[in-house]
Amino acid sequence: MKYHRPINWNEVPDVITKEQFYRICHISKSTALYLLKSGVVPCEYSGKKTRCYKIKKDDVQKYLESKGKFPEYYAAPKGWYASNCTATIPGKLSEDTTKKLYAYYNELLSDYKDVVFAQDVVKLTGYAKATINGWCAKGHIKHFAKDNKYYIPKVFLIEFFCSPYFRSIVRKTSWHIQTINEFHHLMQKERRK
Repeated sequence: MKYHRPINWNEVPDVITKEQFYRICHISKSTALYLLKSGVVPCEYSGKKTRCYKIKKDDVQKYLESKGKFPEYYAAPKGWYASNCTATIPGKLSEDTTKKLYAYYNELLSDYKDVVFAQDVVKLTGYAKATINGWCAKGHIKHFAKDNKYYIPKVFLIEFFCSPYFRSIVRKTSWHIQTINEFHHLMQKERRK
């Protein structure tokens, strides 16, 4: 059995990265990724390629305190370690769930302008510019074009994020997986109330 030094919480910054998180908690990278992507351990996700997770020290402490009491709550689902298992949102949603999904994405994009460029969507979602342009060209995202640029009203982008087409993409980006899992976790929390 490995001996782990007690954590000196005074030396731990108020906000840490995923790398610091798994080292402090003595868990694997894959377990850390599950805890953050699923929303079980709260975090802020930036969508960047590196250092994209910001975790509050308080949330790490809460996780360490309660994981011994409720290990089943923190356990990754069957198949997680074999593949990148993710929560999914079914193709057909109830009216109530659809409204909540719209509200979720609306809140997520609250800092964005009313009209965004395809390049903004690339930075946000992690999908390639050619993919975004393809979605616009095929009519999946409602937009208007000017000077060979796609202008996407935010309301139409949110509508696209809530569409069965977007939810059923097989090869999802990290941002896409994160948002689906985060929404799934929020719905589960609501059901427990």
